[in-house]
Amino acid sequence: MGSTNDSADEDTDVSDSEIEDYVEKIYEELKNGKHKFKVSDQVFNFPYCTKGKKREFQYKDLLQHASAIGNCNSQKRSPRDKANHLALAKYLENDALADNATPKSTVETDPLAEQDRDEMFVWPWICIVVNIPTQVKDRRSIGESGSKLRDELTRSGFNPTRVRPLWNYQGHSGTAIVEFLKGWTRFGNALSFEKEYEANHHGRKNWFAKDVKKQDLYGWVTRAEDYNSSNIVGETLRKIGDLKTISDIMQEEVRKATKLVGNLNSVIIAKDMQVVEMETKLRETEVN
Repeated sequence: MGSTNDSADEDTDVSDSEIEDYVEKIYEELKNGKHKFKVSDQVFNFPYCTKGKKREFQYKDLLQHASAIGNCNSQKRSPRDKANHLALAKYLENDALADNATPKSTVETDPLAEQDRDEMFVWPWICIVVNIPTQVKDRRSIGESGSKLRDELTRSGFNPTRVRPLWNYQGHSGTAIVEFLKGWTRFGNALSFEKEYEANHHGRKNWFAKDVKKQDLYGWVTRAEDYNSSNIVGETLRKIGDLKTISDIMQEEVRKATKLVGNLNSVIIAKDMQVVEMETKLRETEVN
């Protein structure tokens, strides 16, 4: 796999005014095949990996990762790093699948395929983001609005409906919940959100790891342990959601569908009876 940076440029960064041109430069290099990272029609090596490490991604996951890093506001990521990811996202969206004309829909994964049907999730689907930067002003903690983070997640393809920062008596808690619509497509978005953070070692397990310095955001899909916690997260989740297994939700959908069909059948029968009644009255009128 080729390096994504010319060796002469590795010790220099890209200024803000140069980012757009640099993105186009790397994009053209990707199009011309300078950076080899395609493993198969649906699997790609991560081209910006740390030396000695190779990570493989499905197309959808790599696209979401590249978009997320390219559009993030983290100071941990250099302008060059973000620009590399923006170029990669552009290449994946426009060119990566063109060679074999594989539509993106063919690499979409079923969110239920490898999911434990008895695992309990907060319903409707809710994710959590922690370690949001805050600062003290007038003896109160303040942080960025939920709408800004929501827009960043939307640009990364996760499509949340709302991001709600959690506040306590001290102000902004540095934590926010990420809300999604009901439905299996949105469940897939939530799982992709979680996988993105896990891929960068910023998932739930990493957040609760001891003796590890925490930098940047951490995120995951909320489950029973979050719902039952005694902190502000648990208190909020219990107010706005329920705990349900995948099987519970699927059975509920079947019950609703069955009830809907029954209601429709009742309406059809009632309409048929009305038609019969009207025809009978019409015949009686014609006879008279």
